[in-house]
Amino acid sequence: PSPLLCLPRFSALTPMQYCLQLREREITAEAGLCTVIHCSFKTPQSFNPSSLVWFKCEPMSEMSVIIFHSKNPNKIQPHFWGRVSLLEPDLSQRNCSIIINDLQLSDSGTYHFRVNRDNDGFSFTFTPLKSITHDPLWPVALQQKPTVQTPALTEGQHSALTCTAPGLCSGSEPTFTWTWRGAGDAPPNVTTATTDPELHGAELSCTVSYKPSSSSTQDSVRINVTCESLRTMMDPPTDDLEVSGDTVVKEGDSLNVTCSVDSFPPSRLMWFGPNKTRLNVSETTESSCQTDLGSASLLIHNVTQAQSGQYMCEGLHLNSSQTRDVHISVKCEDIRLLSSTYCIIFGLIK
Repeated sequence: PSPLLCLPRFSALTPMQYCLQLREREITAEAGLCTVIHCSFKTPQSFNPSSLVWFKCEPMSEMSVIIFHSKNPNKIQPHFWGRVSLLEPDLSQRNCSIIINDLQLSDSGTYHFRVNRDNDGFSFTFTPLKSITHDPLWPVALQQKPTVQTPALTEGQHSALTCTAPGLCSGSEPTFTWTWRGAGDAPPNVTTATTDPELHGAELSCTVSYKPSSSSTQDSVRINVTCESLRTMMDPPTDDLEVSGDTVVKEGDSLNVTCSVDSFPPSRLMWFGPNKTRLNVSETTESSCQTDLGSASLLIHNVTQAQSGQYMCEGLHLNSSQTRDVHISVKCEDIRLLSSTYCIIFGLIK
């Protein structure tokens, strides 16, 4: 058959009362999603529609291609195979609305519509009908973002995380990719994870991709992991005081030893020197689901042999306390001279 012409008319009304009604004249949609062209038509009672055909006008040409044929799908242009369908398959309802899935930038253009009669092949064409526009400056990527839903996450429990694709429809099944801890995988839009405290504050991203249009979009949320149970205000230290660091150092070096203990609330830690004098220390507290670790670091720069001796760390927790004695040894620098050992202290040779 001869190709149809795309004439610059929005709707048609003939003396025989062939009429077309449209909801919008122009539609703007995003690549990867779908769009619906809403329309209905009126014909005389004697006109019984047998098939509906939709065409797309080719740019810079008076030619048009078939994007939908209700009776003969073989005539559909391959680019539109499986992507266009009627909202109402019953032609007697005079509803010519169609949905176009998996939109691509090349779908931009003007569309028109033809209805065929069943008894003698008579047809009436409404042309042109509709323009689906896409600003050429817009990126191919989707503008809308997915929705990531994270329930209350509790340490050690299984939790379902849900990612909802944007838009009301897309046609093809989207691919969901979850990314956290720098690694990604592609499970369904709902994934189950066992949460641990290390995930607290981490960023979780969901990427939705549509293969036909090569479009993708992403959204991210921050993970908030709560502890399985609250520790009571009377939770005493679970272990003895622990001391870490080198307790034997050379004269002139730095002494750095740390005293720590797990308790709730965190214990107050103090260091005392050989003469029982309280020393200035650096105190820190590290809280997590497993521990409330308090620590106090004793740091002495350019240590001397005179600072050798018995030191003590004391931990105070509410109405209780415990201590830990630590012996600090400061060694002299050895000099080999005539097979004899000499110790230099404060610049004097003994």
